[in-house]
Amino acid sequence: MIRRLLLSTEADWVREMGLVGADPGSWDRVRHRSEVIVLRTGPMPSPAANILKQCMLSSGGDAIVARGVIDCSCDSSCALLVGMPRHLRHAAESLLGQPFGLSAISAEITRLLSPRVPAPVRSSPCARPLVFGQVPLVMGILNVTEDSFSDGGLYLDPDAAVRRGMQMAEEGADIIDAGAESTRPGSVGVPPSVQTERLVPVLRALRRELPSMPISVDTSSAEAAAAALDEGADIVNDVRALADPAMAPLAAARGACVILVHMKGAPADMQVAPCYGDVIEEVSEFLAERVGAAVSAGIEPDRIMVDPGIGFGKRLEDNILLLRRLGELAFLGRRIVVGYSRKRFLGALTGIEDPAGRDRAGHAVAALCAGAADIIRVHDVSGTKAVLRTAAALTGEASC
Repeated sequence: MIRRLLLSTEADWVREMGLVGADPGSWDRVRHRSEVIVLRTGPMPSPAANILKQCMLSSGGDAIVARGVIDCSCDSSCALLVGMPRHLRHAAESLLGQPFGLSAISAEITRLLSPRVPAPVRSSPCARPLVFGQVPLVMGILNVTEDSFSDGGLYLDPDAAVRRGMQMAEEGADIIDAGAESTRPGSVGVPPSVQTERLVPVLRALRRELPSMPISVDTSSAEAAAAALDEGADIVNDVRALADPAMAPLAAARGACVILVHMKGAPADMQVAPCYGDVIEEVSEFLAERVGAAVSAGIEPDRIMVDPGIGFGKRLEDNILLLRRLGELAFLGRRIVVGYSRKRFLGALTGIEDPAGRDRAGHAVAALCAGAADIIRVHDVSGTKAVLRTAAALTGEASC
């Protein structure tokens, strides 16, 4: 697996070189290069890393590998490939026909350098498409629960939930995401029958009142998802990424979109001392495997989206790193969803204990992620829409 890295600070570079096991002096060779592309490979035999390094050097770029590669004192190494696009393309050509699987690395480099825009997602045969543009879509959170960390109990009554869904639509929501099971840290599961009982009247009314609005159901239960799809839901937002063995066949058979979320552990224990060697690598590998499983189950690739799972078994530093480098998930070739709204890490950064008071901090995250995310999942729809419009205007992505 090769990922394109987004390294904007010296700390980013030092971190990645440390993970590779490179000589710290490698930083001096690359620090003055502007607008370089950085790709990171997985482990390969040291002879392969040597060949790769020589191909990159002869192309005008560089490859940073473990110190033991040169004298063969280590058996394997990852590599950071550094160069302008032309350097990387030339190196990819040189790798064709090389041993140790380097031809496959050549193909991956070429793929990562080729712009790819996923086709607009059509989430169901009844033609409620998600039309992606230059500004991320906003998914409004509708918690039909009694114990969600921010608004638990406010919309447990079906009439209140429907009113809130209508309000979010008026505020400009592009998608409504309804869930009947809290996944806050420490929460316990809600039986599928209870989820269904809570969701069905709400979804039925929303589909009647908002016939063209794409609706997502936030559940990991195939039984609850099936009931939601019966009521006109288009997307299954699954924090367990198809762990229910019936979920993938259901989504494939019904033509539903799926959002595959990374979570370390389960909601009941996910925040009990989570630990990563390389959080971006682990999240990327998990999502790549889940995308492959979804495709193998018959779900059309353009119906699959990925979410790094901010706050789901992550430390403060993990959440920050994933958000800063969200665009690295683009190598998966799937639309990227991100949900951070009102979560605990925002409280840690701001000192605001009340989740509902963290929306302004969340607006900063929206602006940061606007260039990488395709869908942003939030409680505050109107404020987020305003932030995204402003960010697009300031970056030249949209006219004022």
